[in-house]
Amino acid sequence: MTGGETFNTAGPHSFVGVQAGIVRDSTIYVVGPDDPPERHFQVGVKYLEHGVPDKARSHIETALSRGHDSPEVRFHLVLAMLSKRSFRDLNRQNRTTLSGLSHQLDSTADDEWNEALNVVFMVLACVDGSEGDPDAAIARLRELPETQRELVMRHLSLVLTGSMKQGIWTKYRDTAYRNRTADGRVNRVWVYFEPDPAQPRAQTPRPKSTTGWDILGAILLTAATLHPLFLLLRAALSHGTMMALLACLTTVVFVPAAGWHVARWNHQRQRIIAAMEEQESRFSRASPPEGGFTDHVERAFDHYFAKYAPDPENRTAWLEETKGVRRALRDEVARIYRESDVRSGQVNWLIRFMVRDVRRRWCEGTPLRPAEIYGLEAMTKVRCIALSLCAAMGSVFVIGSAFPEAPVSTVACLLLLGLVSRFSVPLWLRLHSEQRRYVEEWREREVTLRGREEEYERWWNKLAALMPTEAEMEKWLEADKTLILNQALRHYRLEWHEVIAHAFLPTPDRPCKSTRVKGGPWRFSKYEIRIFLVTNEGVRESSADLDFEGADWHSSERYNYRFDALSSVQVEISNEHRYTLNITLTNGPTKSLVVSEAPQSPARHEEQPEAAAQINLEAAGFPHTLRILEGIAAEGKPWFDRVSEADPPAAA
Repeated sequence: MTGGETFNTAGPHSFVGVQAGIVRDSTIYVVGPDDPPERHFQVGVKYLEHGVPDKARSHIETALSRGHDSPEVRFHLVLAMLSKRSFRDLNRQNRTTLSGLSHQLDSTADDEWNEALNVVFMVLACVDGSEGDPDAAIARLRELPETQRELVMRHLSLVLTGSMKQGIWTKYRDTAYRNRTADGRVNRVWVYFEPDPAQPRAQTPRPKSTTGWDILGAILLTAATLHPLFLLLRAALSHGTMMALLACLTTVVFVPAAGWHVARWNHQRQRIIAAMEEQESRFSRASPPEGGFTDHVERAFDHYFAKYAPDPENRTAWLEETKGVRRALRDEVARIYRESDVRSGQVNWLIRFMVRDVRRRWCEGTPLRPAEIYGLEAMTKVRCIALSLCAAMGSVFVIGSAFPEAPVSTVACLLLLGLVSRFSVPLWLRLHSEQRRYVEEWREREVTLRGREEEYERWWNKLAALMPTEAEMEKWLEADKTLILNQALRHYRLEWHEVIAHAFLPTPDRPCKSTRVKGGPWRFSKYEIRIFLVTNEGVRESSADLDFEGADWHSSERYNYRFDALSSVQVEISNEHRYTLNITLTNGPTKSLVVSEAPQSPARHEEQPEAAAQINLEAAGFPHTLRILEGIAAEGKPWFDRVSEADPPAAA
């Protein structure tokens, strides 16, 4: 293949049909019934950090009710109530709780958590009708220690609006720029979606085709052979000449030696024949069913053999030369893993290792074809032929010496030897070849398995060293959303004081890879990030396709519509795993957005499907987005202008 040609091959992560997600076992969200309240608080903080505020609020409230109280606990509880919500999203119970917490503030305590809690309530006083001072609140926010300031800015991003948002937007945006590629994101995100590698295995040798009856028959035939041979040698020695003695010695020495070399030659030949027959049968078989385990393994081998070609300029020759090897390796992997609970992606590490091993042998000039692998060395063949000639010459002289002494006995012994050898020689050759094959294959298996175990250990350690935490995944996604929002603001030339409200709607951009930690939300390798910006003139909708692994995105769609153009909003729940948002405009067709669709995952990992779906919806910020869209569809702009008199302010 020349350098100007393009080579395409389906990769091991090509998507066919419905994709199965990866669910990782983890104890980070596990709380036992006898665990102390501190454990509930720790899990609540984890949930908040990982983007699931409702679960965080539940655990922190439990810790608080069991006596674990401090400014830090109350601060995180308030953040859990406000994260991914605007103030308008709070119900009466939420506002009552916030009001109670605001009355418990200790204005004299010199504690960074207490100060941060004070700042949060100063911000709330600016949006709850208490006529707080936005400038003073933002000034106090900027003076907070970095840890507390970052937490407030992140979790109150939907509460901070208008001039307050404008006052900290530059800092917020700069933090997003910094976090977007922080902690080696581009080199680590892929690990999160990498399935746990399957335990190394190696093919078990095929059982011997010979039985104990074959061995017994060979022994009996050998005994039947030795008696006439003994008679021939005795008759030859009775001739009494030195030539007869030398002939007998030559026969006794060279016949066993020649037999051993013939057996070895036959063994190598049998292995070549078996390998060639197996190779021919592989090419004659039909292709495996599309989308199955064997099909994935075959596509993975094709992909990696193309990727790891020793010379990209001659990739076609390499692929043609290794066609038989690819099929053999494919069949081996499919055979040793197919009847287990191993999923296709879990053997990619082994496939890569096997392909690299083939490339190494190719570069070193090590044989790859069966005829080359099992071929006998030239010197061994020469030695076998020489020994056979010596044995034949000795046998001829023995017969020549024995015949004059006992012609009838000699002829009878020769006939008996010929008859018995007709059965004993093939039987002994088969017994020898099978025993030798079995021993060689076990030895090869041990060497192969040891190499795979070392590669498995190396790969597992690499994944463990690079695996991102849930907090890092959420931080990177939050940074991407912020920068996509910044791009939308710049495109529409909007300042924050012109934005009444905004909402995100991140959905998976399928086909994509998906993974979740048990108890946590699904995360995807590709997203469609949809942003709704509500201004006095109407709604600006912008979407971007996000390659989360590559930390890159591009704008895909933009829509502008007046408040009265949005006629209805409906959530369609197809099943426990799929939620679809249907948005209908007065002058256009209904737009359907799949908000949550949990990938298939092994049943043993599943929590309650409804609870898992709620975690995914909450992590996506769907309740806030739905509330805004429903408010626009029901009332239009007046919905944003009014403040419910029935809801008390959050802070006194």
